[in-house]
Amino acid sequence: MDNNIMVMVTTERYINEKCHIISFSQNYDIQGYEFEGSNHPAMWTHYADNSNGVCIVIDKEAFIANNKDILSRHFYKFEDVEYSLFNTPDDKDINYEAETPEEFIRNNWKKLFFLKHKDWANEDEHRLFIMDYNGKFSIDGCIKYVVLGRKIFLDDTRIREILDIIVNPKSVCYHKFVPYSFATTCYNTDGYDTFGIAFKIYETIRKYNSNPLYADYEKWLIKEQSK
Repeated sequence: MDNNIMVMVTTERYINEKCHIISFSQNYDIQGYEFEGSNHPAMWTHYADNSNGVCIVIDKEAFIANNKDILSRHFYKFEDVEYSLFNTPDDKDINYEAETPEEFIRNNWKKLFFLKHKDWANEDEHRLFIMDYNGKFSIDGCIKYVVLGRKIFLDDTRIREILDIIVNPKSVCYHKFVPYSFATTCYNTDGYDTFGIAFKIYETIRKYNSNPLYADYEKWLIKEQSK
């Protein structure tokens, strides 16, 4: 506060009201082997209700292109998080020469928003920071696939609930996903990996294809796969 008290007084409020982050996990390397960002066991426990949830895999370049009008109007950074034994930056690393909160943040964004304690390093976090934007982003056309938690994958009823949404013409998800857009995490002797479950979706569709919605979806699916 003593270094630039007039700006610091308003900066905290500005950060709370005007600055936002979205956190992603990304692909990571262990001893030369690449693992997908969806294969963090701890992440499934912490953020996906102990494997009862889902992981949405986003194509970063498609996301940026799809939201370029928003991003072009605001200061943003899309970078890796750095991990340290310290939760806060060293005071000598902060540039206090600023006349406004916006200028202070632009000068110090990396130290302020991309530093995290080393205990979280296993998340391999890739973070989007944006300033002075309170709206939403679109992920339409940016989803590579959806990874279902193991407990969903093992439950026919829940698989059917998902299908009831994506095969319903009144749903905004209608025809946006196909069976091979879904996967689940799988544990084997090599660790965790992502395992496609198109066959499981097929099985459920055929099991309930007396429902006109499912029959229509199967016809559409066959046509899609023939392209």
